[in-house]
Amino acid sequence: MQPGWTLVNPAQQQALPVSSHFIMNIFQKLFGRKRKGASTNGNHSTASPDTIKTIEDNTEKLWKFIEETMVYYNSISCQCAFPRYRQIVSLDCVDYKKSFYSSETQGFIQHSRPYFNMIEGDNKQEDNSQFWTCKKCGSVYDYAYSGFSIYVNRGYLKIKEHKILDIGAEPLNPTPFFVGLFGHSYPDRALFKQVDFDTFSSYVRQTKNGY
Repeated sequence: MQPGWTLVNPAQQQALPVSSHFIMNIFQKLFGRKRKGASTNGNHSTASPDTIKTIEDNTEKLWKFIEETMVYYNSISCQCAFPRYRQIVSLDCVDYKKSFYSSETQGFIQHSRPYFNMIEGDNKQEDNSQFWTCKKCGSVYDYAYSGFSIYVNRGYLKIKEHKILDIGAEPLNPTPFFVGLFGHSYPDRALFKQVDFDTFSSYVRQTKNGY
């Protein structure tokens, strides 16, 4: 595990609905018996109580902001018109031949559900495969979800048919994150950059010049 990227079990974050109570329950279940100090779980380091509390608070703050951002996207166009949205929801650890989970990716996917129609997909290699169609612009995405282990369950949305003019700013590299990546193994750190909340919130809402 790389410094700064803490192992947590994100499995329960795949469920709905998302709420502050729901998020707090996740961490109580994950870490409730480990709050007296740091420990290890097999070959995996577990977070200290202070780190766990920070993750709890930042996750709640992030997912609330993501919910508000989806409303913002659809007040001026839709999420599909923002390339940085597509960048984040398409993050897939399999593409890096690693095993990790992104809180930003899963938060955006969960809060995207009300804005899409969903039908069964055809990717038999995934535990769950669907086609998601934007209710506003008709853009189509491949959605997939698989549970790799007790520590890593991941989902993604990858654009299949893009049907709206982009008004959002182009993606930047390295990809910024606020809460970040958790799991067994990680991509090259040069591909991702941890940023503060204000920087991340500005990043995902930024529009092109003239919009």
